Amino acid sequence: MNWMQVTLQVNLPDLGSRIRKAREAKKLTPTWVAAQAGMSVANLYRIESEDAKSLPRETLRKLSEAIGTDFDAEVKNALMAELNL
Repeated sequence: MNWMQVTLQVNLPDLGSRIRKAREAKKLTPTWVAAQAGMSVANLYRIESEDAKSLPRETLRKLSEAIGTDFDAEVKNALMAELNL
């Protein structure tokens, strides 16, 4: 069986700053969150400062788990809105 990957792009304004605010509200350090999400602290800072122009959904899922906030729900809602569902 052959598989085809479909990539969807969704714009989520201010996602990086919302990630930072959620992390800070829970008093989680960047070092701890980055380690839990399997990324470098520098990469987390790029995401939080919105210097990263794209974010793989798997990375967002890992950040959601590390911070304890379901950012992936925002992706689902944005997709539903774009698809008019």
